[in-house]
Amino acid sequence: MSYVLVDHRESKSFVPSFLKELGIKVHFKYLEIGDYIISPEVAVERKTLPDFISSLFDGRLFAQIDNLASSYSSPFLIVEGDYKDLEEYIRNPKAVYGAIVSLLLNFKVNLINVLSEKETALVISSLLNQIPHKRSPSVKHLKKEAFFDQQVYVVSSLPRVGRIIAIRLLERFGSPRNIFLASTQELSTVKGLGVKRARTIRTLLDTQWNRYGNYFEKMSK
Repeated sequence: MSYVLVDHRESKSFVPSFLKELGIKVHFKYLEIGDYIISPEVAVERKTLPDFISSLFDGRLFAQIDNLASSYSSPFLIVEGDYKDLEEYIRNPKAVYGAIVSLLLNFKVNLINVLSEKETALVISSLLNQIPHKRSPSVKHLKKEAFFDQQVYVVSSLPRVGRIIAIRLLERFGSPRNIFLASTQELSTVKGLGVKRARTIRTLLDTQWNRYGNYFEKMSK
């Protein structure tokens, strides 16, 4: 029986159950890269449409896809949801389409849009069936420098913080957690940041999340 390696966090979805119904054996593991590993060359990152959008704005998306594309020669990103519903989650969908184009051009990832978890399982099943001379899936681990890159991605997603200032913040505070806990005054001591920008960052981190809030809408323009 064919099998795939599945990240343990995917146990909360119905995709593994649908795979079993299709006759595919599922082995749950802690995966640092990807959600479904099909072979040493093929891996899948799965995202619901809301998670796709939130990961775009919090910096996770490009870090995850970068790691996926660096570790597997045939990386796939499956997005579950109807693009027609984008405006339910974000005021200006243009940023999402820009991210999609960037993923296709810069990371050479194969992006597939489906409407349900069952369709995700069908795509994974098709990938599994079309791999010639199938070899057992293998787990890839993040390289040490990849953690640094992920931290930079996360910090650089803060308002008006690029890669250079993100690195300065990490050097000053030691970790993203310490940066997020720093006061406006502490943040403003970092070269190139200043009080105004530090206050904007602090406001973002302290503001209660609201899907339809004006602040989030401004950030998504």
